[in-house]
Amino acid sequence: MQYKFIYLILIFFIFLGSNSFSQSKKEKIDIDKTFLELKVSKNDSVKAIKLIALYKQSIRQGAVNKEVIEEALLVSEMIYYFDGIAKSYNRMGITARYDNDYTKSVNYHKRALTYYEKSADTLSKIKCLNSLGVTYRKLNLEKEAFAHYFQALNLSEKIDSKKSIAIALNGIGNVFMNTEEYDKALRYFKKGVNVEVKSQNERGQEYGFANIGEVYLNKKQYDSASYYFNKSLDLAKKNPRKEGIAIKYNLLGLLYQKEGDYIKSTENYKKAIPQLVKHNSLRYLSNTLTNIGVNQIHTKNYSEALGNIEQGLQTALTIKSKENIMLGFKALTEYYTQTNNYKKALESHKKATKYHDSIVNASSKESIISTQIEYETQKKDEQLKKLAKENEQRTQEAKTNSKLLFWGSIFSLLLIVTLVFSIYLLRKNKKLELEYQNSELQKYILQINKLEDLVSNNANISQKLNSIKIKDYELSKRETEVLELITNGFSNDEISEKMYISKNTVKTHIKNIYSKLDVKNRIQAMKKINGN
Repeated sequence: MQYKFIYLILIFFIFLGSNSFSQSKKEKIDIDKTFLELKVSKNDSVKAIKLIALYKQSIRQGAVNKEVIEEALLVSEMIYYFDGIAKSYNRMGITARYDNDYTKSVNYHKRALTYYEKSADTLSKIKCLNSLGVTYRKLNLEKEAFAHYFQALNLSEKIDSKKSIAIALNGIGNVFMNTEEYDKALRYFKKGVNVEVKSQNERGQEYGFANIGEVYLNKKQYDSASYYFNKSLDLAKKNPRKEGIAIKYNLLGLLYQKEGDYIKSTENYKKAIPQLVKHNSLRYLSNTLTNIGVNQIHTKNYSEALGNIEQGLQTALTIKSKENIMLGFKALTEYYTQTNNYKKALESHKKATKYHDSIVNASSKESIISTQIEYETQKKDEQLKKLAKENEQRTQEAKTNSKLLFWGSIFSLLLIVTLVFSIYLLRKNKKLELEYQNSELQKYILQINKLEDLVSNNANISQKLNSIKIKDYELSKRETEVLELITNGFSNDEISEKMYISKNTVKTHIKNIYSKLDVKNRIQAMKKINGN
């Protein structure tokens, strides 16, 4: 019975492997066909991008073809396409991490960063920094992980990438979890969740709630831990992805273990195993197997406990996961203590302490604190710069407003002066107009006086005509009437109308008048009558 559980897991591995192979073989043919078509096409940036996309597709289909990403790297290097080189190395780093080859993962990510420095793709650089932080954390290199997460956070805030900000905040929180600084971890996890809630990213919330639950678990606040774990599990079931649900069962298993319900703990751990095996999640699988062994120690099932602990420890050693190695040696210490093998218990305890000290040490904490202070200082400097800039803008606005007020005042003054001058001119024009009207009135009065004099003169002329017309010039009555009308300024047409005679008759009368008066025109005729 000792290895019965392990045997079942191995059978599951074999079955799953053969099944996935038969399912993915057909899919891989499509990947290979597309790859061959791309391989013979022209080497350019479009080809490199398509190759990287094809490699991602091969991962999604479960038919990973590493030749595709290697070709993408080769093409990018040949045409000096730095973005392509960076993305290829970054993707290779992620693949190496999934293969639990963390050393190679670090190397690839660091190469990618070198090329991202020459690229304008800030978002991809941030993703690479976060991925590198994850890999360093898997290696329990907390100092390095912390530095890269903070660098990613800083850049993410500059370009306001909410998703990247949340990832970096959760990464920093996990570093503090590993160094057992739970209050600091909680602070960053909650910041991350707030970002995800505002962005309505349920997958991000799922991850954040699980992290917060872990903090409360380590703080022995089990009710709070249970609340956040179940909240995270509900979201994982709503949005299933890879080993997401399995990880939540793993956490619930740990919760029940801490509460002393070892049977319920084992049940949850066993629920996690199929998904962890399917997705080759060795880190969580190592943790799950070891903790099942711990539960079996408490239920005094020692034979199966040793097998599970040793398998979990061996997996942890293979992937170099210090936290799981430490957990494995702690479990062995407990096992050997319970089975009265104190020598081996002491050896296991020493090894567990060694790995614990390598994770949580003073120099790492000091470095992390230094990085955090540097970051907080930088944030304050940025805030001060922002305030200074805002103050400068306000000062500039005040100067602009002062200038506007000054020129506005000048304009208003000119407007008032123009208005006053216009009123002055208007009044002056009114006065001149009045004077003109007075002058015209005087002229009119003079004209009336002249007309009166003329009428008086005409009356005199009429009297003279009446007195001399017959005596002196032998003018007929009709000729006298015509002459009188002439002296009054009437034209031939007017005389014709007034006397009811034709124009020719008028002309005949005038001709006779000129002859009898011995004159040639009207003026001479009038002078003659006036005695001039």
